[in-house]
Amino acid sequence: MSEFENYSNELLQSSKEFLLQAKNSKSQVEEQRLFRASLTHAFFFLESQLNYIASHFENSVEFSTIEKSLLRERDIALEKGRFVITERQKYYNLEDRIEFLLARFAENLQKSKGDWFSNLKTSIAVRNRLVHPKNAHKITHADVERAILAALGCLSALYHAIFGKPFPPSALGLHLGPETQ
Repeated sequence: MSEFENYSNELLQSSKEFLLQAKNSKSQVEEQRLFRASLTHAFFFLESQLNYIASHFENSVEFSTIEKSLLRERDIALEKGRFVITERQKYYNLEDRIEFLLARFAENLQKSKGDWFSNLKTSIAVRNRLVHPKNAHKITHADVERAILAALGCLSALYHAIFGKPFPPSALGLHLGPETQ
């Protein structure tokens, strides 16, 4: 397993551990802090895995310049009459990147989305309220569980569509799994 894969798995593990700690929290302030940490780590994990998957195709001749731009999150420029990918970052919507990969590889886009996709959209809305606050709000245990499980469902669907195999961490769901050192 690569250093990046280990890092990504650590993000998932941290998300689950923060959620577990929040369950045992004695104060509402501490609980909210841990819920926020868990939710953001779940999205860090999802983004890292998306980047890992995309890295498999960034030099593939099977993808157009525009598609590679989306996969690598880099801007496009016209140089000497040709479109090229630049080093300038260009961020794409998380849902768009996921749907692109599923549409490209899944036999049936709608079927591959399943329940996890609507849960992911709900979780993105919660995350957006958290990272772009306009009002005070609380995150619930259910919000965080939904986010972690939606990330795992998303990656399961992507791994199945792209690599034809399950995404191993999905089998654990919200459980931490065996202790590692």
